[in-house]
Amino acid sequence: MHRVWRILWIGASIVFALFVAWIVFARAHWGAQADVGAAFLAKQVCSCHFVGGRDAEWCRRDMGTDFDPLRWEVRGNTVHAGIPLLASRSATWHEGMGCTLE
Repeated sequence: MHRVWRILWIGASIVFALFVAWIVFARAHWGAQADVGAAFLAKQVCSCHFVGGRDAEWCRRDMGTDFDPLRWEVRGNTVHAGIPLLASRSATWHEGMGCTLE
């Protein structure tokens, strides 16, 4: 029985190590693009929603399918966008000044 647990432990360790290696690889190769995409989406949705007065979901649809991997949400007067473990950016609306990236 101990042998089975040892094999399972080694297998889980290998899977975890491969996952961490993939995250490091993805961040090194796609991190800059993901950061730019997250910043662009956050700023555009913020401006469309708060300055343009449109529904945030409609603003997101205007961006097209190129930004589908990015997740976003509106919290208060801030739009947060990003790809988990790769990039995260926020844009905040300020009365009389518009939206700015954080």
